[in-house]
Amino acid sequence: MRILAFSAHVADFCSRSGGTLAKAVKEGGQVRVVALTNGERSESGGLYAGGAKPSIEEVKAVRVQEGKEAAEIIGAEIRFLDWGDLSFDFTMERVKTLAEEIREFRPDAIVTHHGPDPVSVDHDTCYRLVLRAAQVAGAPGLESERRPARRPPIFLFEATIPLTELEGFNPDLYVDITEVWETKLRALQAFHRAQGFLPAWYTDQARLRAFQAQRLCGNNAIQYAEAFERVQPWVGKRLPLDEL
Repeated sequence: MRILAFSAHVADFCSRSGGTLAKAVKEGGQVRVVALTNGERSESGGLYAGGAKPSIEEVKAVRVQEGKEAAEIIGAEIRFLDWGDLSFDFTMERVKTLAEEIREFRPDAIVTHHGPDPVSVDHDTCYRLVLRAAQVAGAPGLESERRPARRPPIFLFEATIPLTELEGFNPDLYVDITEVWETKLRALQAFHRAQGFLPAWYTDQARLRAFQAQRLCGNNAIQYAEAFERVQPWVGKRLPLDEL
């Protein structure tokens, strides 16, 4: 399986879908992460703590290093677009940039932010860009050196906790990540300088999603899980029964 993850900020892919990505790699799949921004303004509080005033470039450098370390732990490739935290908006030029990523990597699945997102402007813009890019990537007349790509299924990962319900996130797919939990936890710990709270927050969230998954399928062996919301209906030759 080839999974392409679009992350508005550098840590989002890991906190929300790191277990799913690590599991895909463990099973022989390939994962590419595209970080639209480095999270240098809104998601680097640890680097500004105590009245510190690092330059934006200094913060970006730390975030890139953290992102690379986390991706390596998961086993993913990562790319940085550096569009500017709190500074990028929806344009067709950016849509085409993401469409080129889709055409080049040719994923079997895409994971990205839930939207619309009234809490985070960057998450919301990323969501809109990715959905349009997935459509544009399949256009035969798009000016590109790469051939059109079939539109892959898109899975929206966790909204901003603890306000997920207020943002309208309604998961209809759970992935058991128990076997790769330690890998995700080590990847989250890579962001300790800028976002030291991530391991605690997302440990609690993974346990909550596991508890929900247990109730849904009856498998009490699920200790950690990640939740997603599907964009397109499932199409197959049989009913999509639980695998657990």
